[in-house]
Amino acid sequence: MTKDSSQLKVLIVGGGYCGLTTAVECRLRGMQVTVLEAHKDISKVGDTIDFATNAGRVFNKWKNGEIGKKLWATGGVTCHTIDMFNAQDVLLCSLPYERGIHVPDTFSARRGPMAQIIWDYAEELGVKVRCLTRVVDYVDTETEHGVITESGEKILADVVLASDGSRSKAREKLMGLKERKVNSGYAIFRSLFELTDEDRRNPMILEKTKNLTENWTAGWVGKDVHGYMFIFDNARYCSWLFTHLDDADIGESWQLPAKKSDVHFYLDQAKFPQVWTDFVNLTPDDKISDYKLVWRDPIKTWLSSTKHCAIIGDAAHCHLPTSSQGACQAVEDAAVMAICLDKAKGDVPLALQVFERIRFNRSHVIHQSSISTRDVYHKHEWTPELLEEYPESLSMAGFEWITDYDVQKEAEKHFDHLAQDVRNGRKGTIEELSLPAGGTFEAQVKVEELRVGVNSQQTVPPV
Repeated sequence: MTKDSSQLKVLIVGGGYCGLTTAVECRLRGMQVTVLEAHKDISKVGDTIDFATNAGRVFNKWKNGEIGKKLWATGGVTCHTIDMFNAQDVLLCSLPYERGIHVPDTFSARRGPMAQIIWDYAEELGVKVRCLTRVVDYVDTETEHGVITESGEKILADVVLASDGSRSKAREKLMGLKERKVNSGYAIFRSLFELTDEDRRNPMILEKTKNLTENWTAGWVGKDVHGYMFIFDNARYCSWLFTHLDDADIGESWQLPAKKSDVHFYLDQAKFPQVWTDFVNLTPDDKISDYKLVWRDPIKTWLSSTKHCAIIGDAAHCHLPTSSQGACQAVEDAAVMAICLDKAKGDVPLALQVFERIRFNRSHVIHQSSISTRDVYHKHEWTPELLEEYPESLSMAGFEWITDYDVQKEAEKHFDHLAQDVRNGRKGTIEELSLPAGGTFEAQVKVEELRVGVNSQQTVPPV
């Protein structure tokens, strides 16, 4: 058994936010860390990504806050509120949307540049990042733990952490779970583009940004659809996303280029306001993708049979965007994993079991909320009066028990007694053995209750 963290070899599969954050946190504790990434470098695709306080405080601890400053130097969304409208463009409410330098430990900016900063910091710390290394199988016996790459190379370590995303090969190869390409029934159009000088003179852009002096964001909810728009980074970038029904087969690719005509088709069906048509028309033709939203049923354990390997991040709990916490929960996984490996003093099975017991209930409850929140958004005809009756129903994951949670503090606090439970062989289900989630979504309207209310009254205002 390895007693010193500096001797512990950690192998991480996947160089996304979860994998890189895990690598940094483990390396900060002296571990020998290797990340295997299938692509040649960090992904430059994607639009914006949000980190609330529960994840952002992890980044801000790095290098005495220097990394956090670099993350915000990429330019971000710094609005105080997000106005929510229904399909008829009637204002429903203004929700807090506190992101920015004025709000400690929060980040909302472009995915690519932020991920590159974390990648660079990992390498600066001495993390070995191997690109173009595709994992095709896993080794997990009593004596060996590692992976087999596409080239046939066997790479071994003391602990293997599969952070290979929603299309996780580890779920099948390591956990013995059959691959299930489960379409959630929805897809999401996404776009991010830089505004040209001509765009910035557009009256619509000038009006939304108060003559380019402010960032702007807003959201709309309708029947089986919802969407958000952002103008950010000193009115230099525009991003929008639009979730819509989609029952097509997932096929081999979950992200496909999309045409403006595709978006307009769903906008017309939703009867969304003219501002959406205008924004889509402003978008460059090659800057729209259609991403199928894949749902993964929760699983009862994230650990392999030897408990030397684990799946983490989206591989373990694949959230829909309506949880508003997918990336944050991946960062929480990363922070807790590093603490547990460090405190277990080389006892990897102990570390992984305590990790799971710290994270399981919290992640599970938030994971499940992505479905219920989407249904609340989509299955009702929203009016200001209805929202007044159910004031928390559009809040997504903005509850204090989620965003104000200090996962590192909680991991340090609870490790010893959970470790004792593991050593003593305490009986119970994983839900019974794990820490409480920290809260519930009861403050958000119960879907069935709201449906009954909608069916019993006319809630759509005359147009």
